[in-house]
Amino acid sequence: MKKGFIFLFTLILIITSLGNTSNANAVAVVKISEPTHRLSNGVFIDDQLATQLLPNGDLGLLIYPPYRGVRGWQIDPATISEIIAMSNGYGISNGQTPTGQQIAKDWLDQFKKVSRFEQVYPLTYGNPSNRWLKKITPQQVDYINAIGKIELDLFLGKATQTPLTFNEKRQRLSKFDESIFNYAQRQIDLLSTLVDKKELDPLQLRLAQLLNPEIEKARLALLISDFNKLITQYRNKLKITGTKFTITSEKEKLPITVINDFKSSVKVKLSTRVANSKIVVGSVESIEIPGGEKSQVLLPIQALASGSSGLLAQLTNLEN
Repeated sequence: MKKGFIFLFTLILIITSLGNTSNANAVAVVKISEPTHRLSNGVFIDDQLATQLLPNGDLGLLIYPPYRGVRGWQIDPATISEIIAMSNGYGISNGQTPTGQQIAKDWLDQFKKVSRFEQVYPLTYGNPSNRWLKKITPQQVDYINAIGKIELDLFLGKATQTPLTFNEKRQRLSKFDESIFNYAQRQIDLLSTLVDKKELDPLQLRLAQLLNPEIEKARLALLISDFNKLITQYRNKLKITGTKFTITSEKEKLPITVINDFKSSVKVKLSTRVANSKIVVGSVESIEIPGGEKSQVLLPIQALASGSSGLLAQLTNLEN
């Protein structure tokens, strides 16, 4: 009888020991992702992020409390980027006095400390809905992931892992919202045939960031309106100045000014269309405009009749 009790007690000890080993080896996955709190110009909409970064805030509770186990981290590089921006000093759109600069610095220091010896997996920049990302910008997913990983590596000072998970939650977009995003991607694709793709990264990353399904509907409307203005700003980096001319002879060359506000040198063609048959426009060779400069193109025209006429001039890439 005595031996039976000893055997039973030993068996219980073994089972308990195995259970503790399993718990000790379990890796807790911590996900850090927050929808954008900024407009496209970097100004914060509110100061909610500062509150979330406090030790008792939603993001603070993920890193400040003591933890003895092993953790793996899924991190949205866009969230880290916004916290870094806050730590460098920031403004709020309604004129409110910012409170989060030191809070953000402390949070970043703490996150580096607790994740120093643990594996970090970057999420896609902005943690966008995978469904919309693949539908709107399928050719850029790998590029967006690469940019986010590089940004996170630089911040942490170590190599992060390859992204393993995607946000499968479906964001609800109206037809208008979808049309804005599709239009933005077409502009990015077109401009990338002319300028260094890196110059378009802020536009590309912002698009991905706004596809986060956690953005509240009311705020999304504000952010999309703001994003639409950003698209226009990028389009206007390469433009022709409008002007009026008075023609005093049958054949003249009109000075057309083309402006390139990108850093990259661009090669473009000038395409023209006249409003009526009173003038005929000649062709112009391709134009190369250095980055940050303007060039003047002499456009040959022939007047066939007196009176006013209109001329639409636009820029195309060399493939029209």
